[in-house]
Amino acid sequence: MAEKTSKETRLWNEPTPQDASQGLQDSLFSSESDNSLYFTYSGQSNTLEVRDLTYQVDVASQVPWFEQLAQFKIPWRSHSNQDSCDLGIQNLSFKVRSGQMLAIIGSSGCGRASLLDVITGRDHGGKMKSGQIWINGQPSTPQLVRKCVAHVRQQDQLLPNLTVRETLAFIAQMRLPRSFSQAQRDKRVEDVIAELRLRQCANTRVGNTYVRGVSGGERRRVSIGVQLLWNPGILILDEPTSGLDSFTAHNLVRTLSRLAKGNRLVLISLHQPRSDIFRLFDLVLLMTSGTPIYLGAAQHMVQYFTEIGYPCPRYSNPADFYVDLTSIDRRSKEQEAATMEKARSLAALFLEKVRGFEDFLWKTETKELNTGTSTVSQTLPQDADCRATAKLPGAIQQFTTLISRQISNDFRDLPTLLIHGAEACLMSLIIGFLYYGHDIKPLFFMDTAALLFMIGALIPFNVILDVVSKLPAWISKLSFLRWCFSGLMQIQFNGYPYTVQVGNHTFTVPGEKMTDIMDLNSHPLYAIYLIVTGISCGFLFLYYLSLKFIKQKSLQDW
Repeated sequence: MAEKTSKETRLWNEPTPQDASQGLQDSLFSSESDNSLYFTYSGQSNTLEVRDLTYQVDVASQVPWFEQLAQFKIPWRSHSNQDSCDLGIQNLSFKVRSGQMLAIIGSSGCGRASLLDVITGRDHGGKMKSGQIWINGQPSTPQLVRKCVAHVRQQDQLLPNLTVRETLAFIAQMRLPRSFSQAQRDKRVEDVIAELRLRQCANTRVGNTYVRGVSGGERRRVSIGVQLLWNPGILILDEPTSGLDSFTAHNLVRTLSRLAKGNRLVLISLHQPRSDIFRLFDLVLLMTSGTPIYLGAAQHMVQYFTEIGYPCPRYSNPADFYVDLTSIDRRSKEQEAATMEKARSLAALFLEKVRGFEDFLWKTETKELNTGTSTVSQTLPQDADCRATAKLPGAIQQFTTLISRQISNDFRDLPTLLIHGAEACLMSLIIGFLYYGHDIKPLFFMDTAALLFMIGALIPFNVILDVVSKLPAWISKLSFLRWCFSGLMQIQFNGYPYTVQVGNHTFTVPGEKMTDIMDLNSHPLYAIYLIVTGISCGFLFLYYLSLKFIKQKSLQDW
């Protein structure tokens, strides 16, 4: 039996004609044939350590409070239900360093997303029962994560009408320190473009589902470039190959492998990578039901499972075979119990084998783990810790940069601009025709009041109408429409006599009387200006608070 398993392991590791053809295919068809490093991390080496982590996920908390109210559920009561809690991670420990790329693989529900949430501090609705996260020998804090860790999420959230170079240039204005000159910012953008092999599409729009632009793989590289601009030492990616074809996914992972060789620590989560992608990994963490089944070098994974009695068949993808081996079959209670028991025994066996190891990595007896090659650039300034030591652009500069970026994006969206322009012209024409020909004959008071109301209501009409229609009369005190209309009426009528004709008799009425009848003179004009300004600032402040304190899920930061 031992001779058979060792033979199968040797056969899988031996170079085969398929391997040779794979190398030939890489050299002929891969766009990643240039392995030179353009943009390396120039700071000190980084370490990421997870110590005895047990993490509990509250499933009920994943549902937003407003959806729970819509289902006639009380939000704070649903969180107290213990049945909704599940252990997302159990007894997980590992340690990785710069120069290594760690891939987290496993079936759905294995705990990949929970682990990334804990490391990046985005543990929405979860709770660490035990354990700690250490970054560079220090307990993890939100400030330390912001300084050292860049997180590329699964969904690309980029402005579609900006080019690749413009997208990165705007982010450079936002996230690089004030001490950087414009020439240094431009050079950083060009370095990132070169490192991510985006030169051929640097002047192409990013695009999205509705706007034609770069390919899906190139768009994913732009998302990586957004985070790479500030030169982080630790790069974490959530399902980076999701939605990509196999060729594009292979090239993307090769890019990440090259970034790891540039003295960075790269951690990615994948479902079941194909075999040529699996060969690119330095380390592999195989999980099921939140427990580690294997953690060690990718090239030693087959040998480990062969030694414990689960050899990988020849010509099979180890990732597919061992993810299927450790998956939980939930088609029936009996199968679920059996597969769960097998996963528990495999997890217990692995923990026993790595007990006492400092980094909790399984190693062969005859080979040492390849820790990866770390290359420190000699041409780049020592700016890796710029987030902590240098000041970022101020609020005014960030605001103007965001406004400029949004205007650039909006003005290139011609269909949307034409629709909004046509809507504004149509409403203006309708109002104009209603009041056409009254330049000689004065308008009646109520007609003028209606015109002024429509002028004030046109811009915020679509947003405010639904809110006002759903709330008792007190909302008028905070209504932008009410104070805008009141101010326009005072400007139009106060201080001017108003002529009213009844039959053959003509009466002159002071404008103040007319506005008094409508109860629009309760506040002086300067007070109305202050109230309108205060309402606008109040909504902006509430918007700021919502961005700061309401946690968003599965959205790209930039």
